[in-house]
Amino acid sequence: MLFASPEGASKHLRSLAQADTLIQQELESFNIQNRQLHTSTINVDSNFNRKIYRVGVPFKLSKTQLHAELNRVFYDYGVKTPARVSFPQKDVRIDLVYQGTVIRSIILQTDPDLVFTKNKVSILVAFNEMPDNELISKLASLGEPIPLVLKVTSPMEANEMAKKLKSRYQHILFWLQNDDGEDLIKTNPDKAVNKLKQLEDIMPDAEMLLLNTNSHNQSTEAEQKKLMAKTNLSFVNASDALMLHEGLGRASFRHELDKLVDNSENSMALITGNETTVMWLSEKLPELTKAGVDIIYPPKSHF
Repeated sequence: MLFASPEGASKHLRSLAQADTLIQQELESFNIQNRQLHTSTINVDSNFNRKIYRVGVPFKLSKTQLHAELNRVFYDYGVKTPARVSFPQKDVRIDLVYQGTVIRSIILQTDPDLVFTKNKVSILVAFNEMPDNELISKLASLGEPIPLVLKVTSPMEANEMAKKLKSRYQHILFWLQNDDGEDLIKTNPDKAVNKLKQLEDIMPDAEMLLLNTNSHNQSTEAEQKKLMAKTNLSFVNASDALMLHEGLGRASFRHELDKLVDNSENSMALITGNETTVMWLSEKLPELTKAGVDIIYPPKSHF
């Protein structure tokens, strides 16, 4: 059975099989597993059978959001997605209507045995220098507690940056560097502590990025923590974070972020920020939240 897109549709729905593929892709994007699906078929007439999807979902999964996403996907194909709610179960039936014919039905049913768990993860975006207003506005528009990590070489530089960003972006971390752009806590921890104490005097509420290493010619994690305990500043430990940058390419960048969906091993990503990576992040973020990722401010530690 082939389809012609109605007037106003921007894409061509080639067959019912394509509709099935689009449905399955959207359900997968909400982290709905095959075990939650049951399909059946009813005979409409001698030429057409309609498939019905019954989908078990956790109580806290938003059926309204899933309906909205299905509508967004099928709208360009000229397929309407009217829905109705049955009470008291509050099941949602979504019909896919094409040229006046219901071609598929999706019934969303709450399954009390399913638990909706949100993976709590943190995303940080680091810049070598102060980002421009457009990038700052783009990060702010994401509406998530994503810290902007600024590389600084001195307490005064950190203070000046904080003043410039005071009313424009509230989530800020500082990453202490030496003059060669290397992590000062790793390369010269004693000098780093002195600068951190100076920073504490100027900005007692400043928050710092920490990356541990066990390299033989650098301080060990235990030694770093002992040195950091000499200040009362807060630290965000990004040692186990996924390290993402433009050099990965768009496909690999997106694939790495997918690891946050199952955060048994990965619960943080540190992105080297520029116009391209911020754009890639903004594109990917809705997919992550649909899949059950909850973006939180990274945990802070005092040593």
